Amino acid sequence: MKNAIGLLITFATLAFQCQAQKKVEKNSLLEQLPHHIKISWETAPENSQAVTWRTRATESKGYVEYVEATASPFFEKRIKKEQANSQSYTSDDGVWYYHSVNLQNLKPNTQYSYRVGNKDQWCEWAEFKTATGQNESFKFLYFGDVQRYIHSLGSRALRQAVLANPDAKFMLFAGDLIHRGGLNTENWNEFFPAGGWAFQNIPIVATPGNHEHKWATKGTREITPLWNLNFSFPKNGPKGQEEQTYFLDYNNIRVISLDTSAKITSDQRQETYVWLEEVLKDFNGDWVFVTFHHAMAGLARNRNPDIRFPEIKALLEKYKVPMILTGHEHLYARGRMDADFPVYVVSVAGPYQNAIQFSDWIERAGTTMQLYQEIHVSENQLKYVSKTVLGEVYDAFTITKKSNGELQFEEAQDLPAESLVPTKDFEKRYDKELVKSYEADRIKYLQRKKQ
Repeated sequence: MKNAIGLLITFATLAFQCQAQKKVEKNSLLEQLPHHIKISWETAPENSQAVTWRTRATESKGYVEYVEATASPFFEKRIKKEQANSQSYTSDDGVWYYHSVNLQNLKPNTQYSYRVGNKDQWCEWAEFKTATGQNESFKFLYFGDVQRYIHSLGSRALRQAVLANPDAKFMLFAGDLIHRGGLNTENWNEFFPAGGWAFQNIPIVATPGNHEHKWATKGTREITPLWNLNFSFPKNGPKGQEEQTYFLDYNNIRVISLDTSAKITSDQRQETYVWLEEVLKDFNGDWVFVTFHHAMAGLARNRNPDIRFPEIKALLEKYKVPMILTGHEHLYARGRMDADFPVYVVSVAGPYQNAIQFSDWIERAGTTMQLYQEIHVSENQLKYVSKTVLGEVYDAFTITKKSNGELQFEEAQDLPAESLVPTKDFEKRYDKELVKSYEADRIKYLQRKKQ
């Protein structure tokens, strides 16, 4: 009898604990409030702002409330409200509603306060500022792959970059923001909290990487639905590649995103080249940046070093694009290939690192570091600075535009010694020959640079 009573008490206790746990989960902020809130651009940055977020399936509608920002908190009577485009999606962590609004007809160079939600469940008020639409000096941030161990380590690259550059106009990601683009758990559920409030205040511009695509094999695959649900980017790209391949004009620059992992036919690929040439040729501003995920040539020690996209490379050289911003290799490299421009940059923000092969075109290399980049833009000059997560300058150069339109490259003086330390578990991850030849290749690379 005593045993029966004891079991009954145990079961009752467990049932109570389970109910309490369910109550805690139901009442958590993640359950109650909108989250994964971030801003980007679908249309002109000087008069619009796109906002996207996520809620549990119990909240199927969403709204943005916004108002011109004031120091006073008493702005209730001036608030405008716009309903979101909302759709449900079942992912690995449950059923969610994804919401998006593209606020338009905003005033240039104006700060707005906004929040998202519905009924009595709203996020905190945050701010964004529209672009001026004028030719002025500004800067933006560029990140290579964040991808793995985002919560524990990738987050520090994002946060340190923003702490050091609170006035950055946007954050550009060169693909592989996460490891498995079709999953929220340990992927988007880590990436968006890693940026946290910064993503609510500083717009994201991103190009998709291979890990943002559904890939059961190593071949290129279709983009995961979570890409389009999480972001709102311009729909001005080739048909079928909207919000993946696109261009965005911010003041006096044009940023062009190319989805180099897209599952497209040879005819569609040719259409992309035609589209790229048109958007390169037709821009009348001061500077063009092109971003795509895969570096123009393989650089990880166990990859093919051949040129990946010869047709794209030819167009970039023809139109003398100043700077190409990429990732994928999980290391740092910067250099020029068969022409004075473009300058090709490969970087990595996350902790997963590869050992490097010292290709002849590299002018500066780096391994076993988490990095972020500041790009300062003015009418006649670009200043590029790559920093470690400790804020130390690792690489820097300027591109100056002369009065005749000619571009001039200049590397910064007194740069630190290159970090060429092989990655963790180097001997286990790479073939013996690649390990054995590393030191001789490193010495040869350094000797070449001295000549």
